Amino acid sequence: MFLNILVALDGSPSSKRALEHAIELARAGNSKLTLITVAPYASSLVTLAGVTSEAMQRELDEWADGILRESEDAVPSDVIAHRLRRAGVAGREIVDELDRGGYDLLVLGTRGRGRAQEGLLGSVNGYVHFHSKVPILSVPDGPSKR
Repeated sequence: MFLNILVALDGSPSSKRALEHAIELARAGNSKLTLITVAPYASSLVTLAGVTSEAMQRELDEWADGILRESEDAVPSDVIAHRLRRAGVAGREIVDELDRGGYDLLVLGTRGRGRAQEGLLGSVNGYVHFHSKVPILSVPDGPSKR
């Protein structure tokens, strides 16, 4: 039984499906649900496009806050949920939260790229897979059941 579930969100269709699955699991087990989004750090290279690093970081923070608001609004009132926004490298921040939060399960979306492409490009899902000490439910892109 999973009593403390972390769901990682980035606004993609697969992360929205991951949230749907996490809600179902939380309902079935009367579990606590934690929503996490990680805003990446703004690159100093944005200044080449005429944008300040500070302005870009504000945009990234607003993006992450928007993802969390939308996700929190999707959680029904009968599910206990709270939200976390972190900043940094998504995979590392998610694993750090798993380590400190005492979670039983991580639910996250996957973009469904092939193994070769993932190996070349890397992924949050791959990083978490190799560093997590808890079970992971990876939810692929696909039609929503709702």
